[in-house]
Amino acid sequence: MTPRVRYQVAVSIDGFLAPEDGSIGWLEGTAGEAELLEFLKTIGGIVMGRASFELSLSLGPWDWRQPTTVMTSRPFADPLPEGVEAFNGEPSAALERLRSRMTGGDIWLFGGGVTAGRFLEAGLVDRLELAVVPVVLGRGMPLFGNAKGGIYNFRLAKSTPSASGLLFQEFERA
Repeated sequence: MTPRVRYQVAVSIDGFLAPEDGSIGWLEGTAGEAELLEFLKTIGGIVMGRASFELSLSLGPWDWRQPTTVMTSRPFADPLPEGVEAFNGEPSAALERLRSRMTGGDIWLFGGGVTAGRFLEAGLVDRLELAVVPVVLGRGMPLFGNAKGGIYNFRLAKSTPSASGLLFQEFERA
């Protein structure tokens, strides 16, 4: 069975991943850690954009065990952590390379929005798994940044409110 590509991400109720400056302070105090740990048990590979990768590194040492592909058009000056590969190309080719390095599980489309938009346009997002945070940012980085116009159909698979105020919504590609 081919691993599914799952875009799992926290999003404001007005559809932003972060304020325009890319900061994540707006997420402090939100719950969802237990849900994330359960999600990670199902993940065998990660694909993300360069900005998301660099943000992850700024938060501490790289501790993901899954093979990871970073979508980037610029080379890295420093060596990448073990299991991380830079890739400059089409999303379908990135997934092919990542799948060849995986031993099981699904693929976490970590983000950000620009990378997710490229995968959406290529028809490669199988599931949207949104942790909707009850915050309005007003402006910021959209869920699918720079995606060209088009209609991409998904159907609601599950919607679960949490005691913390988060709303977990899962959509499958129609």
